[in-house]
Amino acid sequence: MRWIPFIASLPIIFLLGADSPSETRNPDIELLQFRSQITSNMEPINASLQGADQFEVAWRLQDSSPQKLFIANDSTAYYQSDGQWKSVIPSGERLSVKQSAKLPDAVKPQISLNLKVTERSLTLIEDQKVLWTYSLPETNQIRPSSLQYDAVEHIYFQDNNGSWYSLDRNGKERYKLLLQAQDTQLTCKAAPSGDAFCTSPSLGILAVREKINAPRLIIDGKERFFPQRPEIINNRTFVPLRSIFEAMNAKVVWNQETLTVTAIKGNRTISLTLDSEKALLNGKKIQLDAPPVLYQGSMYVPLRFVGEALGATVIWEDATRTIQIIR
Repeated sequence: MRWIPFIASLPIIFLLGADSPSETRNPDIELLQFRSQITSNMEPINASLQGADQFEVAWRLQDSSPQKLFIANDSTAYYQSDGQWKSVIPSGERLSVKQSAKLPDAVKPQISLNLKVTERSLTLIEDQKVLWTYSLPETNQIRPSSLQYDAVEHIYFQDNNGSWYSLDRNGKERYKLLLQAQDTQLTCKAAPSGDAFCTSPSLGILAVREKINAPRLIIDGKERFFPQRPEIINNRTFVPLRSIFEAMNAKVVWNQETLTVTAIKGNRTISLTLDSEKALLNGKKIQLDAPPVLYQGSMYVPLRFVGEALGATVIWEDATRTIQIIR
C-alpha cells in the first residue's frame, strides 16, 4: 500500500505501508490512502490507482476549499481558495496569481471523436458504425458533464462516486483512480498535456501523471507542458517544433506535399523539411546537426536549432535534465 503525503507545504504525516508476506501484489494496481483535510479524526480516504505501472498520483497539496477548477492552454491549473485565485503546474509547483490579473481562458480542445454517452457507457461512432463501447459496472454511472479530452484525444470522465477514468481513443483503459467511498465534491480536469488535476475539500488538490523520463522544458522562467514532450533520440535532445515555436509566438505552417514546416516570427522565416539536414533561415542555408524526424505524429527538431532559428538562448542542464529557453 502506498501512503500519499502532502507536498512540502505540510509535514510528512504517513509512514510507508507494508504488505503481508502472503499478499500477491499486482504491479498495475496501487492502493492509496489519504488523510482527510477536513478533520484529523476522520477515517483515512482509501482509493486505488489502476494503471499504476504507467501512471501515478504524483503529488498532493493542502487547500481547504478549492473551487472553480479549470485548466489553461499551457496546462496550468487555476482554482479559487478562500475567495482568491491560485494556480499550480503539473509538476506540483504553485505559481502566484495577482488578484488584479486577467485570468487565461479555459482550454477548449478541438475534438474529432463522435462519442455517444449513456448512463453507464461510452460509444465511439464513425461513419454511422460503432467502433467500440466502454461500459461501467451496473452500480456506477457516468457524469456526462465530466467528459473531457486532452490534446491528443485521450478521453476522461468521472462516475457518480467521484472516481476518475482515462481511456485512449480506441476505448482502452489507460488508468482509473477509484475511490472506496463516495466523494461527490471531487472535481477532476484534464490538461492538454494529459496531466490531470483533482480537487475536493477532503483531498485538497492532487495530480495524476504519466510516469515519464522526458526532460523538463522551461521557457522564459516558466515550466511548460505539451502533449508532445522533449525526447532524447540517438543521444540528441529533440523538441516538438510546432509546440515550441508557437509558445514563442511564431506562426507555423505545415506543407503536406513537401513535408516542410515554415515558421515566421518577426523578421525571421525558417523552413525545415522532414529528414533533411538543411534548413533555410531567411533564404540562407543552415546545416543541422541532425535532420528533423517524425515522432509520434509530430515533427521534432534538434534543440540547438531552436536558438539559431529564433534568436533565443538555449541551455541544456544535464544534471537536472532541464531545457532552458530564454528569449
